[in-house]
Amino acid sequence: MHEDYSISQLIGDADALGIQGLVYEKLSWDKEYERAALAVSSDLIKAIIVKDFTTLLNLADFVRSKKLPKLKIIPLDAIPKLTTSAPKDSKIIGMLSDFIKCESQYQSLKIFLFGNTVLVKSREDAVRISKSGFKAVTLEGEFFEAKGSSVIIDFNSKISKLTKIITMSTSVDGLNRSINLLRKYIQNKKHKQKRIEHIIKNYNDRLSISETGHATTSNNYSDLKSKIISTYKINGQLTSRNSQLTRRSEYLQTEMAKQESLVTSLDERIRIVSENFSDPRQLRIAHELIRLNEKKSSITTRQSNIVSELKEKEADHAKFTAKEIAEKSISKNLHEEHAILNQERHELEVKLHTLEKECIITNDNLVKLREKEQELISTSGNSVSQVNEFDSKLNDLRDNEHSLNKDVNTRERQSDTLTRDLKEITENESQIQKFISSYGYDETIETFEVESILKALSAEQRVLSELINRKAAEQYIDLATGYRSMSTRKNELEEERNSIVKFIEEIEKEKRQTFLDAFDIVDKEIRVIFSKMTGGNAWLELENEDDIFSSGITYMIQFQNKPKRTSTSISGGEKTLAAVVFVLALQKLKPSPFYLFDEIDAHLDAQNSEKLSKIIEERSKGSQFLMVSLKDTVVEKAKLIYGVFPKNGVSHIVTYKDKRIPSITN
Repeated sequence: MHEDYSISQLIGDADALGIQGLVYEKLSWDKEYERAALAVSSDLIKAIIVKDFTTLLNLADFVRSKKLPKLKIIPLDAIPKLTTSAPKDSKIIGMLSDFIKCESQYQSLKIFLFGNTVLVKSREDAVRISKSGFKAVTLEGEFFEAKGSSVIIDFNSKISKLTKIITMSTSVDGLNRSINLLRKYIQNKKHKQKRIEHIIKNYNDRLSISETGHATTSNNYSDLKSKIISTYKINGQLTSRNSQLTRRSEYLQTEMAKQESLVTSLDERIRIVSENFSDPRQLRIAHELIRLNEKKSSITTRQSNIVSELKEKEADHAKFTAKEIAEKSISKNLHEEHAILNQERHELEVKLHTLEKECIITNDNLVKLREKEQELISTSGNSVSQVNEFDSKLNDLRDNEHSLNKDVNTRERQSDTLTRDLKEITENESQIQKFISSYGYDETIETFEVESILKALSAEQRVLSELINRKAAEQYIDLATGYRSMSTRKNELEEERNSIVKFIEEIEKEKRQTFLDAFDIVDKEIRVIFSKMTGGNAWLELENEDDIFSSGITYMIQFQNKPKRTSTSISGGEKTLAAVVFVLALQKLKPSPFYLFDEIDAHLDAQNSEKLSKIIEERSKGSQFLMVSLKDTVVEKAKLIYGVFPKNGVSHIVTYKDKRIPSITN
């Protein structure tokens, strides 16, 4: 992690420092040989490549001045020229350097790192070859030093994305952004997993409902099947009974035909007997006929009963037949519904199986992402503390914003109260104006119509012509004309006066609003900048809000763990800090093209000087800052530095310019 931090600090000035790149950037290999290459070069895979030993010394001095942690540097010119030859063994794949790819200028680096290492297939071959005096490594990443003095095993190491992010990030902010992106990605994966789990739960609910419906349908089907069987049995019994009744009816009809023929023959015989025999015999025969008729009537009644019973049985048979047809249709529908439910159950099982696979894959990805997150959190070092510091500052700013919002709401309520009072005053004024107008006083009407008055005066003139001066009419006309002109002029002067007063009021209102807008901007900037630099609070207060142009402004300061005081009652260093904050706040109101500061950080400690340099660096995007300073934390943020030093009694100037800034001629 220390190497990664050092690399990230140097990679931005690579051209100026003579850095040609990193080892893992200049060398490449196929996926098959990655484990072996990383096992052999694990110590130098993140080393920085420079041209010669002089560049190495200059870079070492720069690293020492920056107080950077651990760093490895390889000068190309200092690498000795080596020759490699593989031992004669059938178990050897080849020299590892033969499988490493690079540009021609880095051939010596490749030989230096991999030239004396033999690549083999198995661990036993590697042990045997290492004992013969060669370094050996397997494809799985098991590295054996010569003579078997030590063993390096590499199964999972790699140039992680974290290392690449660190090398591409020029500050901790880059790492924070990367961590935030990974957190968002993990959060999205968690949301997707929850959504999949919810879908699986819905499918399980639907499946349980389908299974319940299937069981209910199966029970209904078995009930209907038993009902159909019983209906078939009843139908068979009714059919057999119907056939019996039909045979009985046919038999009775035959008997009736016989009885009718017998009755007919008896009637004929009675007629003959009645003709041939005496009355006693006729009486006997009549009794016999009565008996036969009674027997016939009983037989007819029995037949009608049998026929009605037959009709009832046929109606019952029709009802059972209709019920059987309805139950067959219900059974058919249940069969179809059962088939549809089976198909839907199969589809749900397939979807459930697919979703379970996706859930397993998502859980695996989530575990990997959590491992990456833990790795990032464990390797982020000071980033977490800085993030916590930023969070605490943001919380303070939110509290400050909350208090400001409360103040703004209070001011808005006061403004509404004043508006209502003004409206009431305006209404009272209009009522008073109407009351005055009722007594004949109206400021808006300064002229009046004199024609009617002239007519009345003319009539009175004719009456009093003998009693008045003859020249009174001419004098009256002159006076009336003069009165009209003077009245018109007075109205014009009143309009001009009102327009001038209105213009003055608009100017006063605009002046007050402009001042208050500027006051709010400067006050807001003072609060923000002072909080960034000290963690305390600073703000402006009006001494008299009713008469802001005749009163003054108070600059209030409150450092951390100290009571609030005015800017005139704080120490010299605190006054310097407050003055710098005020100047930077004025820059936000009306930016100047450039600012010249002469040792404004002289009374500031190192921490406040660094915060001041950061703020000036942010503001330098819109203006140019020329600053005289002796603080390292301020000088290192400058893009163009002029250093003055004496030598042999003569002042000399040395210049440093940031390579990333284009020259003026360009």
